[in-house]
Amino acid sequence: MSATRVKFVGAALCAAAVVIGVSATSARADVVSDWNEVAEKAVKTAVPSPVAQGRPLAIVSASVFDAVNGIERTYRPYFVREWAPGGARAEAAAAQAAYTALVGLFPAQKPAFDAQMERSMAQIPGGMGNSQSILRGRQWGAQVAARILEWRGGDGFDATVPPYFGGGAPGVWRSVPNGDLPAVVPQMAVMVPFAMRRADQFRPAPPPSLSGPAYAAGVNEVKAVGRADSATRTVEQTHIAQLWHACDMADLNRAAREVVPAVYSLSERARLFALMNVAIADALIMGVDGKYAYNLWRPHHGVRLAGTDGNPLTEPDAAWSALIVAPRHQEYPSTHSCGTGAAMRVLGALLGDSTPITIASPGYPAFRKTYASFGEAAVELGEARIWAGVHYRFSTDAGLDAGTRVADFLLESFLTPRGSHGRHGN
Repeated sequence: MSATRVKFVGAALCAAAVVIGVSATSARADVVSDWNEVAEKAVKTAVPSPVAQGRPLAIVSASVFDAVNGIERTYRPYFVREWAPGGARAEAAAAQAAYTALVGLFPAQKPAFDAQMERSMAQIPGGMGNSQSILRGRQWGAQVAARILEWRGGDGFDATVPPYFGGGAPGVWRSVPNGDLPAVVPQMAVMVPFAMRRADQFRPAPPPSLSGPAYAAGVNEVKAVGRADSATRTVEQTHIAQLWHACDMADLNRAAREVVPAVYSLSERARLFALMNVAIADALIMGVDGKYAYNLWRPHHGVRLAGTDGNPLTEPDAAWSALIVAPRHQEYPSTHSCGTGAAMRVLGALLGDSTPITIASPGYPAFRKTYASFGEAAVELGEARIWAGVHYRFSTDAGLDAGTRVADFLLESFLTPRGSHGRHGN
């Protein structure tokens, strides 16, 4: 077990409860959580690739944070350094910042955002009467979101990048099953991060050599437990693999909403979602950078073409297929472990790692699982990707470790309380 896996598991060794059924609804009712839910649904509608979901979630969450914080002035700003005009209403600013960011990102969904904006204003005393404080809050929120949208508009996500098809050499990625499709989201390998200084700041060390025992161990493990008809994977492990495959970055926001303490202020809620989603976004950028740096093949080809890897400890199985078809990008590191590891690290730092969390997804509604801690969830996500047959263990371990380091950097340096010694901000 890696050092990060040990650190994450910590004292959370008690058994996790497994529940099959319909997910529980949140008891919260606040403007930050409401708009986080709107953002979650908008992203799931418009951005099917989990790897690309971090960017819009970070933009919306950062806009809400700077809008609220510019009024309440509790923490160091993220991007917009100015303070709001006197008398601006924080709830109105949060709603307007989220609305402006979402309309800018997903204009086709504007009718849904308009309806939520009307509901948000109706929940603020005086909101439907357009009081001066609410108008000031809305103007401020719109200004903040517009600034962040303008900044991120030049971050490289829309850049045209030559398609990457991989290659035919041993160990080199090619799409599953036939290698005839390009890798997805290549532009993220050169995208400007949200907090990191550069995309490769926390890039993992190279994967094990194809000819070595560590690589063979990874291949042989996933070959046995990750195959579609595995005799060693349990029914529960199959459910968990399907659940985590369906659980994307937007679903992690739903899980986070369920554990935010009711006593949290508007600023604290905005900060939690901003830190979590910026950490996710940068961890995914870092992960894609690593994928394009190392270009390692997926287990599908690693197992089928094991006879070409030069490793005496592996044997090919030309008929091998994974439980789940691998996403169309390179193997190493696991971006799911990068993003989930970063998210769980942030939540653990803010709420205490021993807080239980339930993972559920509409993409696999028949099964949900409650973990005893955030760290336990992050570790089992790595196991689930092996059970699914889409990753080697060394890829999920590297992703979890790197995502943790991204989160720790962010927690130390960004959105820190005013007067603290964080390295970023005013």
